[in-house]
Amino acid sequence: MNSCYNVFVRFSVYIKYRTEQLKSGSGQLQNENVALKAKTLELEGRIQVLEFIVTNKNFRLDEEINSLA
Repeated sequence: MNSCYNVFVRFSVYIKYRTEQLKSGSGQLQNENVALKAKTLELEGRIQVLEFIVTNKNFRLDEEINSLA
């Protein structure tokens, strides 16, 4: 009977330990997720600028003129 109690207590301590580990780790993952979302938005903005430059008629005309030189 005593060994069952020991097993139960050890298991309870382990579950509490793992729960705390997961809680502390989830905050770190959330911070990383926020940082990655911010970086993604920044890169999407840069891509939009590059797409505008490349599709700009004056840019294409300049490229054509430069290729003739």
